[in-house]
Amino acid sequence: MNLNVAIVDDHPLVLEGLKSLLLQTEGIEHIYTAQTGSQLGSLLALHSIHLYIIDLDLPDIDGFELIHRIKQKSPEARIIVSTMHEEIWIVNKLKHPDIDAVVFKSSAGEYIQKALQTVLKGKKYYCPQFQKLYKEKDKIGHTPDTLDSAPTIRELDVLKAIAKGMSTHEISECLFISENTVEWHRKNLMVKFGAKNATDLVIKALSKGYLSIPLK
Repeated sequence: MNLNVAIVDDHPLVLEGLKSLLLQTEGIEHIYTAQTGSQLGSLLALHSIHLYIIDLDLPDIDGFELIHRIKQKSPEARIIVSTMHEEIWIVNKLKHPDIDAVVFKSSAGEYIQKALQTVLKGKKYYCPQFQKLYKEKDKIGHTPDTLDSAPTIRELDVLKAIAKGMSTHEISECLFISENTVEWHRKNLMVKFGAKNATDLVIKALSKGYLSIPLK
């Protein structure tokens, strides 16, 4: 088994740490690293990737959006998410058919190895802390709307910027993403919150607890 693996994380130390772990894994032929979605795009133009280890926080694209694009292009690709986010609404979104494994960054490095071994056998893997949180989420009074339509991490960034009255151009420069990407997130937010306009969006986000006053 000769696998090509891509690690996508905007922290160089994390990239090196994960790469060192993977070098100990038999059957991996090449390990590629990228700090942004665009860097990964350049890699994909030159190489075939069989397995991805992806962080959700990337400077130019939301991690969930990136996973969706990867699976659209390569449905057979295996996806392992490595994230620091343990919020309930993120935990729920991570239990998705497109995601083969979840390992929290707070977990020991051994779980990455376990995730890799399990995923290569065609099975799902969730680190112990994820399993604990996923079981506990049902005890918390979230409505189906909150769980199924929760904004992604990048959408929350855009939401906070909209609440501050920032324009599309200003949000683009602040978050280092294109104006088209800002508008894409804005449209998704409108749909998820059932909002008619920016004011309605902010009011509904406040009522659901995604924004607080004063906005920081």
